[in-house]
Amino acid sequence: MPDGSDTPRQHDTHSDTWTMDRTKTDLPSGFPRITSWPAQLPVVEKGRTHLLECGASGIPEPSISWIRDMVPVNLSNPRYQQIASDSKSKGSLQITNSEEEDQGKYECVAENSLGIEISNVSTLHVRVRRVPPYFSMPLQSIYEVKPGSSLNITCVAGGSPMPYVKWRKGLEDLEPEHSLPIGRNILVLEDIQESANYTCVASSKLGQVENTTFVRVEELPYAPSNVRISEITANSVHISWHYDGPPSEAVEFVIQYKPKLAPASDHLEVVGLKTNYYTVQGLYPFTEYEFYVVAVSAIGRGLASTATFVTTGETADPTYGGPKPGTAPKNVQVRPLSSTTMLIQWEEPDTPNGQVIGYKVFYTTNPGLAIASWDSQVVDHNLLTTISDLTPHTIYTIRVQAETSVGSGPLSVPVQVKTQHGVPSQPTGLRAIDVSATSVSLEWARPHHTGENVNSYELYWNDTFTKEKHHRSLPVSETYVLNGLQPNTLYYIWLAAKSKRGEGATTPPIPVRTDQYVPTAPPQNVRAEPEDSSSVRVMWSAPPVDKQNGHISHYKLYYVEASRPDKEAIEMMLKSPLQDGTEFKLEELKKWTQYRIWLLAGTVVGDGPPSESITVRTQEDGTFHWTCVSPS
Repeated sequence: MPDGSDTPRQHDTHSDTWTMDRTKTDLPSGFPRITSWPAQLPVVEKGRTHLLECGASGIPEPSISWIRDMVPVNLSNPRYQQIASDSKSKGSLQITNSEEEDQGKYECVAENSLGIEISNVSTLHVRVRRVPPYFSMPLQSIYEVKPGSSLNITCVAGGSPMPYVKWRKGLEDLEPEHSLPIGRNILVLEDIQESANYTCVASSKLGQVENTTFVRVEELPYAPSNVRISEITANSVHISWHYDGPPSEAVEFVIQYKPKLAPASDHLEVVGLKTNYYTVQGLYPFTEYEFYVVAVSAIGRGLASTATFVTTGETADPTYGGPKPGTAPKNVQVRPLSSTTMLIQWEEPDTPNGQVIGYKVFYTTNPGLAIASWDSQVVDHNLLTTISDLTPHTIYTIRVQAETSVGSGPLSVPVQVKTQHGVPSQPTGLRAIDVSATSVSLEWARPHHTGENVNSYELYWNDTFTKEKHHRSLPVSETYVLNGLQPNTLYYIWLAAKSKRGEGATTPPIPVRTDQYVPTAPPQNVRAEPEDSSSVRVMWSAPPVDKQNGHISHYKLYYVEASRPDKEAIEMMLKSPLQDGTEFKLEELKKWTQYRIWLLAGTVVGDGPPSESITVRTQEDGTFHWTCVSPS
């Protein structure tokens, strides 16, 4: 066996003894001889490829194998490959992607039937680069962000071996140790609300380095304080405040306000204020408001101040010398208690403009009279009343008015009721929810007081064109589609509920105009006359009014030589109204040529039907006769 020395050794297979330093004449002819030797102290960098050379001669040609540290090299390892680098080194050993485990003493063994020769020892050293971790992309020392924004920070580190990279917020690790990336780590921050230090840590078995950056959230302005309101009138207040923010911070101010009882979405704003005071105008009289002041910087809006409440003054009306309610009592409801008595209820006005001291209830059987001619009843400090001694089976109209100490407000919307026990009160909220050219979709709510069960609804309508009144009984429902209407026509629609005791009072009529449609008739009385050898004047009348179905927005005039088909006709778009009324001059025509002409009218919806065509011939040069032919 090899003894580990660097001297080549031979083994005679016939004498079965090892011989050393034999001369060439001591060996039998054809004995294997190593002709290409591996380097004695080769060095390879870890991860690189190295070739240990070895070649041999002999007869028969010797085979070559390798041993490392007295053990045969395992050529089944895919990183080891025995190759012929050239004709002299046919048994070289190539080691790819070198590892530290590849270090050792390598010997080349040449063997044939006459014996074995072993090369000198080649001691391979695998050099491992050892570079402590370092940052190849230094971090910014500070990142400034707006509140709620996002930020990505990339940390890149190098070294050999490559280091693991992690992020830390303050003293807290942001990732588990078992899943750290190598060489690069991206810190993803979303909805940032606070300032903090973030540290990137790169570590390997050779050491650890850290790089810290500060993410600073730019602060929003402080909330204004000491909000005060003065100079209060019925429609305006003066508001002032104090701001304690940093003196270097450039801010503007926003005033937010709304009636106290209104939803938050109804607030109004005054923006872009440079001063610490402002007079807010356009307020409702005798209304409690809440005010807020907000400071605004380049970063955004800060917190609002605490709410400040104030009630505006009463209105001084020149007619009465004092306050008047600004809006009428709302949600007036009426129901018959008997054939001679009715109960009336309502709610306070949204804008009283002062202290309401009472209400006046007006009622009449003839709503066409002036309000001064209606019967009335005064109600003090209450939101309901009864009225007796009424005429049985009669429809009454009721309106309610709020009063201050020196004036009366507007009247409520008229409400009708029939003095008949058991009949329903009028339906509420009748409205059109969808309108087309020939139909209206209606919606309403059932009467507040039905007396007995509603058996049907009675629908009435008329139009302002035919002056006709229509009536239809409807099944019990709260929606209905009224079809068969005329386009572009104003209708008045009203509704009543009916029980087995009779029909109640109707709702006030609501106006509904149907949509426009295309004309259903062509232009009328189309005629033409030649003016010279190259022009023709065409005249016509608009479609009948009841067939126009909207505003005539344009006419289309077609003309073509009489010998050619209609599809070759030239179209002229004429906007309506025309400068010269319903006539147009066709020019640049051929002389002494017969033309066929027709028209159609259109609305914004589309075109109507075409008229019958007429024929006309241009003049000859110097002649004055003309021909206009209309089909019989």
